[in-house]
Amino acid sequence: MTKRGAQTLLRGLGLLETVAQGVHDLESLSTQTNLALSTAHRLLDALVYAGYLRHEPREGYYLGPKVIELGFKAHGQLHLPSLARPHLEWLSEATQESVHLAVLDGTDVVYIDKVSGSRGLQMASSIGGRFPTQCTALGKALISTRPKQEWLTHFVPGLRRTPHTIVDPDCFLEEIARTAQRGCGLDLEENEAGIRCIAAPIRDGSGQGVAAVSISTAHIHLEEERIEKLMPLVQEAARRISRELGWSDA
Repeated sequence: MTKRGAQTLLRGLGLLETVAQGVHDLESLSTQTNLALSTAHRLLDALVYAGYLRHEPREGYYLGPKVIELGFKAHGQLHLPSLARPHLEWLSEATQESVHLAVLDGTDVVYIDKVSGSRGLQMASSIGGRFPTQCTALGKALISTRPKQEWLTHFVPGLRRTPHTIVDPDCFLEEIARTAQRGCGLDLEENEAGIRCIAAPIRDGSGQGVAAVSISTAHIHLEEERIEKLMPLVQEAARRISRELGWSDA
């Protein structure tokens, strides 16, 4: 970013913060931020266009829907691990399996917490680690909360983590549709040989999927019958965490 661009950005942020402090009319905003009236008006128009502010005729400028959306996301990301921890521990104790908490970052999921299961199984996952959304239960769960037109943006052609990785885009879309329908994503040895996972999305106060929780174990401990038995437990953990973030399924 150029020096001029950085200066413009900082001026815009200054106006945003001043509106948040309760200053709403153009003249006062211009005075408070030491900006020329024309400059303040131009920047305010840009912030309104982007959704960070809204303009009420004869009243002035107020915080817009984009700020509310970012506020929900910031709240969830800032407090998510500490809020989720008791529920991760509950899920691990209820299933005896390792439990992961992850967020979406581009076409990867990033682990932000982990509770090891009682079986002593060693897996490749660790806090801060990342894996492709395409072949992880956590990734599928998160993708399934996004609009359908975004699903293929998380598909990486040629990616083959194991012989079970889904490599056909049509099959991938069908898998995400199934994930959305049942409310759980499955990883049947698609990311790590011998490891199976079940994941469910976590939603914030706006209902948007912001994270996911999963259980992971060796394939011998997670056959089809047990998958059906454990899916409701994973979904319940996700619901409990979502409620901590202000979401209501009523």
